[in-house]
Amino acid sequence: EKISNDINEEKLTAIVNDDLGFHLTDKASSDFQQFYFKSINNSYFYFHSNDFFNRFKYNYSLQGISNQYLQFLEENKKEIFDLIKKDKLPELYFKYFAKAKIEQKNGVVTKNLGSFFAKLVHTFQPNKYCALDNPIKNYFDLKNESFFVAFLIISESYLQWIKNHKSLINEIRENMQKIDSNHIFDFEKLTDLKILDLIFWKKANS
Repeated sequence: EKISNDINEEKLTAIVNDDLGFHLTDKASSDFQQFYFKSINNSYFYFHSNDFFNRFKYNYSLQGISNQYLQFLEENKKEIFDLIKKDKLPELYFKYFAKAKIEQKNGVVTKNLGSFFAKLVHTFQPNKYCALDNPIKNYFDLKNESFFVAFLIISESYLQWIKNHKSLINEIRENMQKIDSNHIFDFEKLTDLKILDLIFWKKANS
C-alpha cells in the first residue's frame, strides 16, 4: 500500500523527474552508477579482482568495516558467492555479516553489516533482492525490525508490487530513458527492483 501510495499514474511525472532524475544530475549518484552497472551480476569482475570488497565498500560508502575484515571476505569470496547463488541467505548472513568481528584501535567490536549484505546479495541476485539500507528500512516503518527480516519483507513487497503493476513500471522505464541523455543507466542491466530502490532511496534521504 505504501509503494502504491508513492508510485502511481498521478505521480508519474514527479517520480521520473524528481526521484529518478536526481540520480542523473547528482554527481555522486551518477558517478556511483558506473560502478553499479560494472559490478552487477559480473562474476568475472568479482573473482578476478583481488580487492573487490574494498572497492565495493568504497563505492557504496559503507562505513565501519576494517581492512582486516574486508580481507577476510576476500579470502572467502567463493563460498560467499556460492551461498548467494544457491539462495542460502540465512547461512550467508549469520556467518559473515550478522556479527562481524571488526578490529579497531581499542580492540575488536561486533557489528551488524546488514547493509553490506543486502547490497552484495542484490549484486548477484538483482531480480530477486533489493539493495536495502537503513534509511529505506526506516521509511517503510521497519525501524524496529531486524535488518535481515526487513530485507526479506521489502524485497518480497517490491516483487509483488512489480508483478501487479507491470505496465506502470514499464512506463517509468520508458520515461527514464527519455531523460537519460548522458546514458548514465544501462537499461539492459537495470532491473525493476533497482528502479524501486532508486525511487525510495531518494524519498528516504530527502
